[in-house]
Amino acid sequence: MVGLAGSRRVAIVHRLYPWEEDDNLDELEELCRTAEYDVVYRLVQHRFPHPVYNIGPSKLRELKEAVRDLGVTKVVFENELKPVQEYNLAKELNVDVITRIRLILEIFTMHATSLESHLQIKLASLRYELPRAKEKVRLAKQGEQPGFHGLGAYEADVYYEEVKRQVVTITKKLEEIKRRKVWESRQRRASGIPTISLAGYTNAGKSTIFTRLTSVPTEISDAMFTTLSTKRRLTRLNGRPVYVSDTVGFIRNVPTLLISAFMSTLMEIADSDLVLLVLDVSEPVEVLRTKLEVSLNTLRQIGASGLPIIVALNKVDLLKEEELKERTEELDLGELPSVPVSAVTGKGMEELVGAISRHLPNLVRFEAKLDYGDPVNSLLEDLYTHGKVESVEYLSDGVRVIAEAPTNLAERVRALARGKAFAVVPLGSVELRDAD
Repeated sequence: MVGLAGSRRVAIVHRLYPWEEDDNLDELEELCRTAEYDVVYRLVQHRFPHPVYNIGPSKLRELKEAVRDLGVTKVVFENELKPVQEYNLAKELNVDVITRIRLILEIFTMHATSLESHLQIKLASLRYELPRAKEKVRLAKQGEQPGFHGLGAYEADVYYEEVKRQVVTITKKLEEIKRRKVWESRQRRASGIPTISLAGYTNAGKSTIFTRLTSVPTEISDAMFTTLSTKRRLTRLNGRPVYVSDTVGFIRNVPTLLISAFMSTLMEIADSDLVLLVLDVSEPVEVLRTKLEVSLNTLRQIGASGLPIIVALNKVDLLKEEELKERTEELDLGELPSVPVSAVTGKGMEELVGAISRHLPNLVRFEAKLDYGDPVNSLLEDLYTHGKVESVEYLSDGVRVIAEAPTNLAERVRALARGKAFAVVPLGSVELRDAD
């Protein structure tokens, strides 16, 4: 990212075990760009982790020279570092050393918009800091002062206890939010309106598809993790009311710490009726396979793999027809239904809506005759909100309605029609029969 201030110049490092082949520096560099860092140096080493520095002494010398010669002010490791390794590297390189987790937390902080996401990020940061705070206490008591600007062992102890206290406080606040969300989820369930959750790798185009399905403007960006808080909107697909949710994107090597912090948000996917898994089909097949595997594994982790899943092969506007066909065949989705779409141009969206409608729980289609009165007015309002009203005919002795509705709402109509007439109408219209 040319033109950034010098203080944003970073080096990125990935130490691989000897038998590992592929580094993850491309994705790490993309994360750095999202955090507005300028990557000026990349380093890869194949070896077992060094107990003191994680990388070996020779690579440490190379890194030290790069930091000095290129004006690097921060080093980002793809690997997780032990607190003492992090401290030793920072002391040796004389710059800030962070890991992929800390980098992602920085990005999350940039994009957090809701109270819950702010609290989740703060909790994850504190839990990440807790073992490091403990190590800082130990080092302070040995006469070292890592990051304490000369504070002694007593002040380090106070710092550690304060971190623990904040973890407890924020956990309680998140539990309150979780209880409220469980109640809201039960209310949505009771309404009979199904929920579709958009899921998939970060930057696959979920937010653009969300806008297409709901007509609600949302932030669209090439940066990663622009969506952290769940966005949910009530819309209509083929005339049927549905909730559409967009939430945090998946990513390779997701740290357990982050999954734990965002579990309540991710669990909203598991609580839906259908998962719309979005893939960027314009990417190379090997990349696609990896991201599909990551996405399916994450869905398994949160207990959502048993739900109906439709794969939206997004960004087909960037491919020729032959390329799309080849990629779809090579990707081999197995039994997962897929629909090629372009969220940008709208191509394939009608077919996608049709596929979604076929996989949602069935509505009950009925014809009923109801007496005039307040209950009917309220019921008709609910039918318009939660179902599909085909026709309403106002007669001299009552109201005749043909509609589709969730089972619980159809049962309310049946109960109100008692003594009049009610009939389930699978296809076309049928003669009304007396209600049981």
